[in-house]
Amino acid sequence: MDTRTLRVLEYDAVRTRLRDSAASSLGKTLAERLEPATGFSDVRRLLAETTQARAVLAAAGRAPLGGLHDIRAQVLNASRGGVLSEGDLLEIADTVYASRRMRGFLLKTDVDAPLVQARGKDLGVFEDIEQAVESSIDNRGEVMDSATDNLRSIRAKIRRLQDNVEQRLNATLHSGRFTRMIQEPIVTIRSGRYCIPIRSEFKGEFRGIVHDSSASGATVFMEPFAVVEINNEVREARAAEEREVRRILARLSGMVGEQNEAILSTVDTLAQLDLIFARAGLAESMEAVEPELNANGEVDLIEARHPLLEGRVVPMSIRVGEEFKAIVLTGPNTGGKTVSLKTVGLLTLMAQSGIHIPAAQGSRIAVFDKVFADIGDEQSIQQSLSTFSSHMTQIINVLSNTDGNSLVLLDEIGAGTDPAEGSALAKAVMIELLRRGCRVIATTHYGELKTFAYTQPEVENASVEFDPATLEPTFEVRIGTPGSSNAFAIAARLGLSADLLREAAEMMGETQVELHEVIQRAERDQRDLAQERREAARARRELEAARADYEKLLSDLKSKRRDMLLEARQEARRIVSRAKQRTEELLNLLRQSVQEAREAKEAIERETAQVARYAPPKPAEIIQAAREELAEISDEAAEATAEAAEAEAPSEPEFEPEPVEDLLRGDTVLVRSVRQRGSVLEPPDQNGQVQVQVGLLRLSVPVSDLARVEEPAVTISRARPDHVSVSAAPVPTEIHLRGLRVEAAVYELDRYLDRAAVARHERVRIVHGKGTGAVRAAVHERLKDHPLVRSFRLAEADEGDSGATVVELGPES
Repeated sequence: MDTRTLRVLEYDAVRTRLRDSAASSLGKTLAERLEPATGFSDVRRLLAETTQARAVLAAAGRAPLGGLHDIRAQVLNASRGGVLSEGDLLEIADTVYASRRMRGFLLKTDVDAPLVQARGKDLGVFEDIEQAVESSIDNRGEVMDSATDNLRSIRAKIRRLQDNVEQRLNATLHSGRFTRMIQEPIVTIRSGRYCIPIRSEFKGEFRGIVHDSSASGATVFMEPFAVVEINNEVREARAAEEREVRRILARLSGMVGEQNEAILSTVDTLAQLDLIFARAGLAESMEAVEPELNANGEVDLIEARHPLLEGRVVPMSIRVGEEFKAIVLTGPNTGGKTVSLKTVGLLTLMAQSGIHIPAAQGSRIAVFDKVFADIGDEQSIQQSLSTFSSHMTQIINVLSNTDGNSLVLLDEIGAGTDPAEGSALAKAVMIELLRRGCRVIATTHYGELKTFAYTQPEVENASVEFDPATLEPTFEVRIGTPGSSNAFAIAARLGLSADLLREAAEMMGETQVELHEVIQRAERDQRDLAQERREAARARRELEAARADYEKLLSDLKSKRRDMLLEARQEARRIVSRAKQRTEELLNLLRQSVQEAREAKEAIERETAQVARYAPPKPAEIIQAAREELAEISDEAAEATAEAAEAEAPSEPEFEPEPVEDLLRGDTVLVRSVRQRGSVLEPPDQNGQVQVQVGLLRLSVPVSDLARVEEPAVTISRARPDHVSVSAAPVPTEIHLRGLRVEAAVYELDRYLDRAAVARHERVRIVHGKGTGAVRAAVHERLKDHPLVRSFRLAEADEGDSGATVVELGPES
């Protein structure tokens, strides 16, 4: 990309803002070296990475990029066998820890960010290096005693020797023999040896070795002979400590060197991630959007803002490349022509660098191979360049290097020389650029170029608006209408006399005045049309937004309905499956209970003595629990069946039940809500509620929930709990329970009452015998809360007296 173009478009300022958004020196370095990409796929990937990084930030917050260091030089040194310092190893440990943390952050974030997350997968994990450095070097950058047992032992010895030296030196300092010789009662270190400051006149009398003297010569620093040997041991221990520390650092450096390629690759990935998230952060701060890319040279900026302007920035919209290949942009000075050029150029460079642009959604940017900008007046006294020469030099450079896929931005084309000659040169340059296939935006004050734009099919006029009432620019670009300089209006507003203005108009000539008036009328018409278009566009956007809201709501409702139906079906299947499983378990318990009861009975008959010792299991409790469990299962299964039936919504029923009329006790009906057949126990009451017996359940349902079904009722044969059959055998009006144990008697009683109710018996007799009264008591206890029993009493003398009980069946009156 042309370096002069980057400079005049202030691309460096964008790089500076991007650098400030980076978290590490790695990312800052990449930001400073950023260059626009020219490959379409590369630009698309860069922009997508920025978009995905913004999604990650929105979902998970700030990226954990703290603690990164540029450790590439240290890693290369370690790979060549070098021994790293404690500080270098700490920076490496911090960086690989940051890599592990960043990897977890990206891979655990639940957003659709495949490009960014793929870079996260490229980050290495080096926990062995982290742990080794952490366990060997403290936060102050010193190797810890615990790094090795040998180092701990050496340092313990040094401390012990130092204590010994200090004790001996303190004894010397406080000895009366040496008080007059000691300059100051302190211990100091000279040349690595513990010394005492002695007055120079006593150095021959004090027994020790001189290691140093003061600048004045009044004091010598002497090591007493009493500690020389210990100091020697200290120095030896210090040397051993240094060797052990170096061995530890060499071991840690070796671990880094062994994984140098993976670490260097991770550092590069971290740098790229830092730059990506810096682009995302910059985009958020600018409220920028990802532009739509194309490779057709089409630029369409909607409500674009120059990213470096501060305060209230008026957005501008401009397009080029689709309907027309070039724009001639005219209008008064300070009207925004140059800012428009810079905005188009800088936003193009930003997009090709992967940076979102401050514009409205739907803005389009083309990927250009080259961008050229001749903006500003670069006069040079040393090079004898005038304004015209400066512009022409740059235009020659553009013509020498441009190709078909270039964007060319020319400010005040042809200015700085005779207007006629400048206009002619400007038209010739634009024609050549169009011939090469370039996209061109040129600003000018020359009226001839406005006419040129009307006569060229690939060129369009455009203008920056100016309000003559306030003498202020509106900074809005109008495509299709040339602008005027508004010199007369500005001069009049500033106080120039009307006579002078009239004389100036006469000097312009009638044709020029008429052209000026035509242009002004066209500008007014353009403004009116633009206002109408804005209102129409606003209404269209509101309509489209309302339609989008409606379609989204409809889609959400359909989706929720599908989810609810699916959930209902799945829940129904789960309940039915669970009910089947529980039923099977209960049936197994019933079979086991019956079998044990039979075995107990047979054992009683075989051997009375064994009966006293053998206590058979009590099936009644299991049976009662089974009945309650079956009732619960029946409720769940009925509910599940109803939900499933509603969810599936079959188009046609299997049969058409007859409507209910004149229900009588014993009629067979279908309970629609649970899709189960039952028998009417009582006709409808005054509230329209009907008591219906469905299996073991007694239901109260509205008559509207019933349908008549002329089919035989189905009963469950208790003799074989796993068998269901239609029973037509007659049911006797009495049952004999004599000779049975209490549990077996209650079990047979329940079976009999079920069959009797189905057979519509109103009164039955239970023969239980007199005996000890245990069976009779158990029978009465069971009859008290039996759902099929209305009342019961002991039989009269002619009915069996106290050896039998008469039971009235049916609901309580």
